[in-house]
Amino acid sequence: MKNNEIPLKQKTIKGFLWGGIANGIQQVFALLFGIVLGRILMPEDMGIVGILTIFSAVSAAFMESGFVSALIIKKNITQDDYNAVHWLCIAIGATLYLLLFFAAPLIADFYEIPILATAARVSFLNFFISSFGIAHSAYLNRNLLLRERALSTTAAVFISGICGVTTAFYGLGYWSLIIQNLTYCIVTSSGFFYYSGFRPTLHFNFKPIQSMFRYSSKLLLTNVFINVNNNFLTSILGKFFPTAIVGQFNQANKWNLMGQTFILSINNSLIQPLMTEISQNDGSRQVRVFRKLLSFVSFITFPLMFGLSFVSNEFIIILIGQKWLVAADYLRIVAFGGAFAVASNVFANYNLSQGRSTIYMWNIICFGLLQIALFFLLKSYSIIYLLYAYTGLQIIWLNTWYYICRHKLQYHYYFLFKDVYLFAVTATLSLFITNLWASHIDHIYLRFVAKAAGLVSIYLFLLFITKSDILSEVISFLKEKISKKEKNTK
Repeated sequence: MKNNEIPLKQKTIKGFLWGGIANGIQQVFALLFGIVLGRILMPEDMGIVGILTIFSAVSAAFMESGFVSALIIKKNITQDDYNAVHWLCIAIGATLYLLLFFAAPLIADFYEIPILATAARVSFLNFFISSFGIAHSAYLNRNLLLRERALSTTAAVFISGICGVTTAFYGLGYWSLIIQNLTYCIVTSSGFFYYSGFRPTLHFNFKPIQSMFRYSSKLLLTNVFINVNNNFLTSILGKFFPTAIVGQFNQANKWNLMGQTFILSINNSLIQPLMTEISQNDGSRQVRVFRKLLSFVSFITFPLMFGLSFVSNEFIIILIGQKWLVAADYLRIVAFGGAFAVASNVFANYNLSQGRSTIYMWNIICFGLLQIALFFLLKSYSIIYLLYAYTGLQIIWLNTWYYICRHKLQYHYYFLFKDVYLFAVTATLSLFITNLWASHIDHIYLRFVAKAAGLVSIYLFLLFITKSDILSEVISFLKEKISKKEKNTK
């Protein structure tokens, strides 16, 4: 038994390592290409692509239909299972593309933007192209071929970024973003096919789908609402606000999501094994492990996301220019709410680790419906008020996740205050203290550095004088690593 477990453990650790490295490299590429494209393109270009995003995202969720997860957890898997999912995904992708192809003029009429019709017909090819790589993606995940997956996605980010920047430089405007997305899908699907051991055949047998459908249908509904939640505002703004405003919000939300992804990528290697440990231990052990995880996530999240909110003006102007100044106002609000979304993610993962996928699904659906309701209640006001309301909803929803988990986890509200809100309050206090002196600096680059460095320094100092447990553990961990390194060099 042990001999079989060692290769699996090594493969898992290697996979996490490759996943972490690839994610970091991809974040750097996304940052660099985002800066260049932001300086070349106009807000209207971002707005046009942003409006169409929800159609592609929801179609991709329907097309995948939860079958990737179903293939990964299936005990005895065969060629027929992969083959059935492969051809079904392509069939669904083709059907959805044809429907949206003919609906494109209606979409353009709804938004009263004639150029959307042609843009939509080309842009929607991305999810159809992706359908050819879904079964191969499942194969890579199931067999822990995360290095191969990482190579494919990293190459796709780099090549698509080069294509996007080149076409933008030659004046193609919003088409450069569409070309970038299509290139990413082509390279990713090709890479998955190349590294996957599965090869599709023309033997059509859809019987395996029946056994997977019950599990996958629940994931389908959840994934659809996750994509609606992430893209609804960007899309619906195009109906009631100018395209330039949509572009400004899309730009702000892109940096917000990039910040969240960066934090989650740091914690993913920690979250997954700890969540497994939580599900296998007694109640008191569960609470201790969960609290340590949540405290660590909060310790990183609040200074980084509140910091992004704090320096949003300088950050946007320095990186992508004065024309995106409105996006800085939006980023200041959405990054603040994004911090609470990251904390909520820990509770959501706990629910999934306990097999409570139905509760998770309804929570996602309710959050999406409330977002939609808030928009229609506040759409006649400024978008700023709408974003404040969405941020308030993020904070409330963290408490909703707590309420759902509290009994099963035996997690008291005092713990939530200590593990989350105490870090939020400390980061906020650090922000206000830093602002007292840093805001008076005239030079924008110096002000940016002073704000960022001041906030982090004061934040760590406040945690140090209040004897924060998580800070003590981080310091001890770093000291241990340094001493080990010194011993090895000797």
